[in-house]
Amino acid sequence: ATFRQMMRNFEEGDDDAEIAGRERVTIRRDALYSDSKHRLLPLGKRLRKKVQITFVNRHGQQEAGIDGGGVFKEFLDDLIKDAFLPDTVKEESGEGEDEDGVAQTHPDFFSVTPLQTLKVNTNLDGNDAILPHYEFLGRVLGKAIYESILVEPQFCLPFLNKLLGKQNSLDDLKNLDPEYYKNLKSLRHMSAEEIKDLELTFELHDSATATIELMPGGSRNPVTKENVIQYIHLVSHQKMNVRGSRQTLAFLHGFRDIVPAQWVRLFSAYELQKLISGDDAVKGIDVQGMISVMRYSGGFHPSQPIMEWLWQGVDEMTPDQQRKFLKFMTSCSRQPLLGFASMVPAPCIQQTRLREDNHGNDIPEGLGSGNIRLPTSSTCMNLLKLPKYTSKEMLREKLLYAIEAAAGFELS
Repeated sequence: ATFRQMMRNFEEGDDDAEIAGRERVTIRRDALYSDSKHRLLPLGKRLRKKVQITFVNRHGQQEAGIDGGGVFKEFLDDLIKDAFLPDTVKEESGEGEDEDGVAQTHPDFFSVTPLQTLKVNTNLDGNDAILPHYEFLGRVLGKAIYESILVEPQFCLPFLNKLLGKQNSLDDLKNLDPEYYKNLKSLRHMSAEEIKDLELTFELHDSATATIELMPGGSRNPVTKENVIQYIHLVSHQKMNVRGSRQTLAFLHGFRDIVPAQWVRLFSAYELQKLISGDDAVKGIDVQGMISVMRYSGGFHPSQPIMEWLWQGVDEMTPDQQRKFLKFMTSCSRQPLLGFASMVPAPCIQQTRLREDNHGNDIPEGLGSGNIRLPTSSTCMNLLKLPKYTSKEMLREKLLYAIEAAAGFELS
């Protein structure tokens, strides 16, 4: 609540008239990243405006509908998945191509740490042409926080410290690479002879940037028992504060265009991650909290038996299944830091026809047989589209199939 009040106070005191109003942006789905960067990067701080997105499909036709906020949420979620997740992660999750089967083409801006979190891709060190991309991505992540849109990426704590304006120390290395941290610290407990046998010098060998001297003449300066503490801290500093620093600085510049430093200085790195992607401390989801704010449409009402079956089914799910259910409905597997009451738009369950023909058309009740539909969703609206199943067993079977297959997303 304090963070939101700070944002409101900042906007009330902002004399820049360019923050008011809205920007209208047209994006081709088969050029999601390149169009987004071309249209949004020049906006700078004006990206704090409301942004109204119009999508153009692969046939060059504008998609129907007016963006009241839901389309922008879908756009930002898709853009962040495409730009932040390395290709290996996208291939594992089936998100390596867009919905038309078009692979996005740009380098991996982030890489995965041993803790399965994201860090700046240091293989791009020294490439000045890449820096505007990181500035753009900083604004994109800042916009997600600014609009309270939860997104999936989990960042390593040393990177989050940088976003908070903090310098990393030796102990932060364990949040980047625990095994490397353990081995590096073990040097302190070695004997002088053991350290000598390692034949270390004050340089760091790295496949991405060859050999880096940790001090002038470091390649000629052997590590000894007397200077091993200095060596440990220089290696740690190089890995966390120097490597990738230009990309991180560019990212931070863009991020602070949207989220000024005074907004986030109250938070720790762990709390900042919660602002980005929701509360990871809750096992599964707060089912009762979700029920208390849920809306219903299309003929559904919370007192109906099918709603009792649904919530009993969700309550009986494993924590992992509950997270998949939440991701299926909202695109993010973690619930908002301030609870489901802070979710915008409010989550909703909409009734759909139970059966469809072979062409996907509705079959009215009582008019013969057809295919029983799976639940679907419009994540841009936090909307679950639930067929009117006739038993708890049928509902449970179809819902679990849909969320486990990660299938069923629809545009409305």
